[in-house]
Amino acid sequence: MQEFRPENYLPDSNLWEEGKKTSSFKTPIFELVSVPKISPDKTISGNFFKVESKDWVNVIALTSDENVILIDQYRHGLHSYCLEIPGGIAEKNSILESAQAELREETGFISDEWEYLGKVSANPAFMNNWCHTYIARNVYPHPDGQELDESEQIEVYQYPLNKISEILEKNILHHAMVVAAFGLFFLKFGEKKK
Repeated sequence: MQEFRPENYLPDSNLWEEGKKTSSFKTPIFELVSVPKISPDKTISGNFFKVESKDWVNVIALTSDENVILIDQYRHGLHSYCLEIPGGIAEKNSILESAQAELREETGFISDEWEYLGKVSANPAFMNNWCHTYIARNVYPHPDGQELDESEQIEVYQYPLNKISEILEKNILHHAMVVAAFGLFFLKFGEKKK
C-alpha cells in the first residue's frame, strides 16, 4: 500500500484506450452508450457501458433570516415524495444561468447574490456528468411565482439552516446530490447551531 499524496495525484494520466462509442438507448434526459476499452497494461478489454447526461445544478437558497428554501416533489424512481433543494439539468448557456432558472422556476424565488460552492460527480462508475452547487443568498419572491414544467408539482417550504443537519440525520433529506451539497456547504462554512 502506498501513501496518498494529493500533490502527485493525476486522475487524467495513463487512461484506458477508448474505441468508438455506440448508442444503446436514448431518452430526453440521458443516453446509454457502449464503449470498447483497453486498460493501459493491455490485460483488460471489453465493452463498457456508461450513461451520458448533461451536467446538473442545485441551489442552496437562503433567505435573509437564514432559512433554506426546500422543495417537495414526487420522484418516479422511488415512487415517493422527496424533500430536496431546487435543481435540475443544466440546460441554459451557463451553469450559473441554469441554477438561476431552476431556483426561479421551481420555487418562485430569485436572488442577486450567487456563489459557486463546488461540484461532485453523480456516479463516476457509469455516469459522465457533474452536479454543480450554488448558494443563492437573500432570496426573495419573484412577482410571477413558480414556473413549473408541465410534468412538475412542487410544494415550497422554508426550514432553518441551523436545523438542516437534523433532517439529514433523520434521512428526511436523502437525495444524494442534496446531501452532497450540504456536505460542501458545511465543509466551507461549518455547521451553525443555535
